[in-house]
Amino acid sequence: MRRTRWVVAVTWYAGAAHAVAAQTTLLHSAAWSASPTASVWHFATPLPQSGGDLADVAETAMPFRVRFIRNNWSADLTGAAAFGAVRFTTSSGDGRLLTIAGPTDIKLRVSGPLLSDLTLLTVGVNVPTGKSNLNSEEMSALQVLAAPALQMPTVSFGIGPGVTVGLLRAFKGDGWAVAIGASGERRSEYSPVALALSSGTSETKLTPGLAAHVTVGLDRTMGQGRLSMLLVGDAYSEDKVRIGGLPAADSSNDYTLGPQLSGTMQYEFGAAGWRESSISVGARARTQYADAVGAKVAGSSGTYFEGALNAVRGGPEGAGLIIGTDARWHSGLSFTEAMVGAAVSAVGITLGVDRAGHSTSTRFVVRGSYGTFDTGASRSAGMGLTVGFSIGARREAQ
Repeated sequence: MRRTRWVVAVTWYAGAAHAVAAQTTLLHSAAWSASPTASVWHFATPLPQSGGDLADVAETAMPFRVRFIRNNWSADLTGAAAFGAVRFTTSSGDGRLLTIAGPTDIKLRVSGPLLSDLTLLTVGVNVPTGKSNLNSEEMSALQVLAAPALQMPTVSFGIGPGVTVGLLRAFKGDGWAVAIGASGERRSEYSPVALALSSGTSETKLTPGLAAHVTVGLDRTMGQGRLSMLLVGDAYSEDKVRIGGLPAADSSNDYTLGPQLSGTMQYEFGAAGWRESSISVGARARTQYADAVGAKVAGSSGTYFEGALNAVRGGPEGAGLIIGTDARWHSGLSFTEAMVGAAVSAVGITLGVDRAGHSTSTRFVVRGSYGTFDTGASRSAGMGLTVGFSIGARREAQ
């Protein structure tokens, strides 16, 4: 059963190809869950951006997930609502507050066996419930909120209809499992390149193109522990950026992302008196993108490294103490001075309480972060705080 759940997780990655992020997991695998979260960042020296000098960033979000399982098929419905605010200062000392709010697109993923239990099919649909046409203030706010360096709770609102189809084949032995998957996707996430190319001075519509993903995963028991590894390769078609009143035929801001390679490894180790304990590392290499005429853009490649150590002190049920630490280093994208391309070196510490009941689990966590941010034009230290509460079902629905 443990390997089956892992294979389903690999299928999800093959279809969605989410960014590698070594962070504290707030939710167990659940039949349903909700996790209201608030995150803020303050910069000691405001960072110059197109909207002014960036001083503070804040966002509150309500992600949710519902999962149904029947006859070896599972369906996951995920979405969120969010409110983000970005405060700029000006040379005169006045403040300028930009906001963006609303629901995100809703994602539905269905996974199940095809011909045999070792071959899994995933079909996903992106329902366009989020905001896709952004005015100048919303675009300027999103250029900051979606910066990978900040790791805000919600970084994408609305893109439009999207479809994912993936196929995965698993091979298993005594205490191990290997899976190989491939998928095609009509993408439903913003890219840092698209946000950097958006001017932030007029209404903007971002329309990502197609993507192909190849995934290889390994799951192996090691004594009382468990090792999981995942490698994902991505290739992309052309994305479209339409700014202001430019006609649909105008393609001067279109671009094509270069291939990407991501990898993550997690080792869960058993320890007496600890409900959970794991160490994880992740890396991503982003190659240069091509502009509207097909020329490679210097400074648009980037490398990301992240790692975390997380544990919960306590028995199988009842109260537990959450302890975690994490670190990350992003090279940034030097072709832009926007926050979405900023380089960062940061560390974080997480403390919280976990309550594991018979059928539900609740968690409350506080995460403090400190880092240095470099946009190429300026550099500043930043302090961040994230507060999150989550509740979800501990047992899978049958």
